[in-house]
Amino acid sequence: MEEHCTLDNRDKELLQYLQDAFPVAKSPWAEIGEKLGITAEEVLSRSQRLSSDGVIRKLRTILNGQKIQACSSTLMAMRVPAERMEDVVSVVNEYMSVTHNYQREHDYNLWFTVTTCGSGGKGLRSTVEEIKERIGIPDSDVLDLPTTRVFKVDVRFKFTDFKDNGEDTPKVEMERTKMGTDDDPDETDQAILRAAQEGIPVVKEPFEGIAKEAGISQDEVIARLKKLINGSVIKRLGISINQRKVGIVANAVVAWKVPQEQVDSVGNVLAAYREITHCYERVTMPGKWEHNLFTVIHGYSRESVEEIAERLSEVVGISDFLVLFSNEQFKRTSVMHPY
Repeated sequence: MEEHCTLDNRDKELLQYLQDAFPVAKSPWAEIGEKLGITAEEVLSRSQRLSSDGVIRKLRTILNGQKIQACSSTLMAMRVPAERMEDVVSVVNEYMSVTHNYQREHDYNLWFTVTTCGSGGKGLRSTVEEIKERIGIPDSDVLDLPTTRVFKVDVRFKFTDFKDNGEDTPKVEMERTKMGTDDDPDETDQAILRAAQEGIPVVKEPFEGIAKEAGISQDEVIARLKKLINGSVIKRLGISINQRKVGIVANAVVAWKVPQEQVDSVGNVLAAYREITHCYERVTMPGKWEHNLFTVIHGYSRESVEEIAERLSEVVGISDFLVLFSNEQFKRTSVMHPY
């Protein structure tokens, strides 16, 4: 169990802002400081401390898979005997295409995602088949649940209220304005995207390193990033949080059995809640697994996660759902789009 870090109110305000609205500017810390009423120097020093303490995992861009090379994904679940768990996890974690791998409280006790992007390397199906062959778990003990629709992927946590008054109110982000920038990213854009998704340093001028790597000025990097954001190639630029470091220790996949004609409406309602970080429709396996809508909920306790699931069940009118808590996190990384 990771040790929790103590956050003061200023830390919480800063984390909220860094998640939601990191400025694309040569001196972003000054801009943040103006919003929070503190100096640029304090913003930077606090951010660096939170980064060195492990609260901030990474400052990076989150790309929009629908605007770039397409990605395919599936959720795998397996019944793994306890004596084989360590060996199976070791094999699964070898694959860069496996981004999340958890032990969960269910008869199917190992759950991991496989995501492949672009045309290079192995495709999704060949990767899945290779993993299954190497592990040797019989098909009767395996679920393969490909993604058919993504309603939401937005891993941000609530530290302060700001304008959000009450957790029962769904938060729906406004669709960003398109700026006529539907052209495919050119080679320079691709170099920027490669560097920015790997991680942007928490330093005085965060975009300086990207500029040197791309062989252009900081001003041009900033202009191109803004264009890519306005064109929805980049969904968001902000920090990712190590939630366990701030006491958010409960994590559960909630699997819902939703009539097909209600999937669209239920998925959109659930995705509107900030407590939901992921919401997917997945293929079912009739007679074996029939829960077709998957959400992820994080909380400060098991009880809080269960309360959220019960409340959302009442909101959408779906009573057939499973709360699958994670017992152990074996792997958690981000999808890296190939450029």
